[in-house]
Amino acid sequence: MQHHQHSGANEVVRILPCTCARAALDARRLLLLISGGVERNPGPLIRGTQWNTGRLSRAKRVALENKLHEDMVPFFLLQEARLASAECTALKIGGYQHVGQARAPQRRGVSILVRDGVGVEVVAFEKNVPEREIVTLRFSGGASLTIASAHFRREADVSSESLNTLLGAGGPLAVGEGVNSHRVLWYPLRPSDEKGECIVDRCVRNDLSIANAGSAARRQPGTAAPSPPDIALRRDCEISNLKSTLSLDSDHYWIAFDVFVGTRLCAIALSKPVRAPYAWNKAS
Repeated sequence: MQHHQHSGANEVVRILPCTCARAALDARRLLLLISGGVERNPGPLIRGTQWNTGRLSRAKRVALENKLHEDMVPFFLLQEARLASAECTALKIGGYQHVGQARAPQRRGVSILVRDGVGVEVVAFEKNVPEREIVTLRFSGGASLTIASAHFRREADVSSESLNTLLGAGGPLAVGEGVNSHRVLWYPLRPSDEKGECIVDRCVRNDLSIANAGSAARRQPGTAAPSPPDIALRRDCEISNLKSTLSLDSDHYWIAFDVFVGTRLCAIALSKPVRAPYAWNKAS
């Protein structure tokens, strides 16, 4: 049985409101929390990172290579790489497999880097809106996780149908999105019915949870103020330890997180959540 330790000896946990089905806690897990401040690792833990590069220049590529070799994460999601076709095909970083698409008119390119030794199955290669690359990672013991690197352009119309292809049929899913909306409220989607759905509404309707609870993801152009347009979404898995780190090579932050595939962890949380530095567009 694997365990991981909560930080801080005197942390207080509380049970969050949820449905009856999700409120049923494992008694052994709760006893472990009360007695020793530890809990069971519910399944495979996969560390991932995402980065909206705003163009993968030579200097940013060096920074990316250093980051990958330092952290050795199983997967890395890139948005707005803006690589030409030849550059995209030739992109190789030691120890990693690359799946990606080049820039094109009205497209800025998205990519996924997966560490060698991890089984990869390409699910979708889409040039529509939103741009996305989707692959499924296969691990020992039959565990799998579908990951997607997606980019929502601020000026683009996004239909409900295109979002359905991003979400897929089902199963554990983690999505790194470059939302590219440099404002307090998220940019509303404009589906064919002109109802003006927002991204939050879409998440609610598709049982997606937003992992970014307030971590800054970008610096406002020309100011020192942070902005949070880049996010991570999840379904049928848990994302924890999400942390944004300032990148000296870009106005976007490195966003790192852990993905647990297995038992849900949402029933227990710290009593003092981090206050978000921005306001969410409320779902209807």
